[in-house]
Amino acid sequence: MGFFAGVDTHRDNHAVTVIDRIGSVVDHFTIEANPSGYALALERTAQYPDLIWGLEGTGSYGRSFAKALSRKAQIVYEVPGTITKRHRRRLRGAGKSDPQDAHAIAEAVLRDREHLPRYLETDAEEATRLLYERRDRMIRERTAKVNRIRALALRLEVQLPSDVTSRAALTAVVDHLSHLQTQGYADFEALDELRDLLSDLERIQERVRDLEKRLRPFVDRLAPSMLQLRGCSLISAAGLVGHIGSTSNYRDADAFAAHAGAAPAPCSSGKYESWRLRTGGNRQLNRCLHNIAKAQVRTPDHLGKLYYDRKRAEGKTHREALRSLKRRLATVVFRLLRADESTRHTPSQACAA
Repeated sequence: MGFFAGVDTHRDNHAVTVIDRIGSVVDHFTIEANPSGYALALERTAQYPDLIWGLEGTGSYGRSFAKALSRKAQIVYEVPGTITKRHRRRLRGAGKSDPQDAHAIAEAVLRDREHLPRYLETDAEEATRLLYERRDRMIRERTAKVNRIRALALRLEVQLPSDVTSRAALTAVVDHLSHLQTQGYADFEALDELRDLLSDLERIQERVRDLEKRLRPFVDRLAPSMLQLRGCSLISAAGLVGHIGSTSNYRDADAFAAHAGAAPAPCSSGKYESWRLRTGGNRQLNRCLHNIAKAQVRTPDHLGKLYYDRKRAEGKTHREALRSLKRRLATVVFRLLRADESTRHTPSQACAA
């Protein structure tokens, strides 16, 4: 007989509820969010055979506990807050409390674990995600700097190149400003700010180049096949690897496509059958698939371009045809990453010897 534990995580403590296979609560307790509390939870639940855990927030407050459970060979599932809320409504009793949330999380693992992602320690994949997101923040900061630079240049009547982020362009603009004469206090302050922004922009560019260099070995090791896919850049490959983690988190390619927001959602009723755009899912995964799809559409005679043209010939709009291509790409990406994982986890001849 199996048991299921739900954990509602907080900064200082975690609420734990254990239920049996028919959903009856057999134990509830609260632990401190520290190693001694994790050890207490493992000791107290040792009496329940085949225990399966569900945690909400494995990427934040529940991260340390999830790692502790994983290192003790426990099966752990990540339960999103939306699923917890749905199961909490099914429970008896009004209101909201930590025990109720933990009970709802345990119910989610009992009834929906086929659709929940497994928590797995993927250190290299997580490092890739952190580098990818760090670069993404730097790019957004760079965009803000460039916009402000162009606004100040317009005020000072300074001609800027179309791309001010290259080293040559930055050097040329800085040299031009060194000889620029201003009139009045306002123009002087605007020029001073413009020089500071150009210095900041040069620093950001160096950081972006450094982060891309650090991403390269992770992508080469974790997803070499992705770089062979037309339209998949180093950055798109890093985003996919970092945000997917492990393909074992997904039941199949269809589940991955749904998680990436690339699979249409059915909205049929009676004799009318239709589908609608899925606006949920991981938007970073959707963004990477979108970039790959756009690159393939611009490539003459590529299979992605031919598929897109066929959908247009069927009467679909540009956006609809692009969404269809993204759905196909989701399956391709999933299979490539799963193949890379299988190759990576297969012992080499040298190791066998």
